[in-house]
Amino acid sequence: MLELRDLVKHYPAPGGESVRAVDGVSLTVAPGETVALYGPSGSGKTTLLLMIAMLLEPTAGSVLIGGRDVASLSEREASHFRLSELGFIRQSFDLLPGVSAIDNATLKLLKTMRWGAARREIAPLLERLGLTERMRHRSETLSMGERQRVMIARALSTEPRLLLADEPTGSLDSKRGREVLELLRSLCREQGVAAVIVSHDPMAADYADRVLALRDGILSNYEIARVDAQMAGEASGAGGLVSVDTG
Repeated sequence: MLELRDLVKHYPAPGGESVRAVDGVSLTVAPGETVALYGPSGSGKTTLLLMIAMLLEPTAGSVLIGGRDVASLSEREASHFRLSELGFIRQSFDLLPGVSAIDNATLKLLKTMRWGAARREIAPLLERLGLTERMRHRSETLSMGERQRVMIARALSTEPRLLLADEPTGSLDSKRGREVLELLRSLCREQGVAAVIVSHDPMAADYADRVLALRDGILSNYEIARVDAQMAGEASGAGGLVSVDTG
């Protein structure tokens, strides 16, 4: 479903050098497969997601979705793909103030169906996300965790072929985080959705088919990267495993 071929994103920097945000990443994610991606701040994880979502142009390399190079898509085709076939769970909460949780969750559906039908379509998913009693509450009255679950419902509302998630459990407690990760895995398997989850939450590894690490723009095996980080921490006197967070 998703294939990255030697994907590169470099940014110019003072002195003629360049910042290698993503440096030759190759990755294949099959339908129904969930890949968890870890890495320290500034490792290029969010940049990678933005290129997959066609919101940032690569310096070099290719992004193929369903066997098609997205560089060949027109702006209109790319916009349609993001709307109907891509689910993107971002760290920021793009919720409309003064609008209920259920209506915020239906925004993508309203492009293709009427308001009442969109509400009926999204309600079961909001219930599975534990928002049964909060559906009709305005977004500004919701907790941070509840707002994040509304964003998850919106991303999954169109039953996308590809799901990108940037810290989907970042504002959730451990119990709700596990429930959301289990739901994401179940839905992706049921619907054959390829998923890439960027997270610093160690629980994410329990719900992924593969776990990888991104450091200095280079993709590697997570366990090898974790050992390297531990050795680096011990050498610097940290005496333990260096924590992995997002950026």
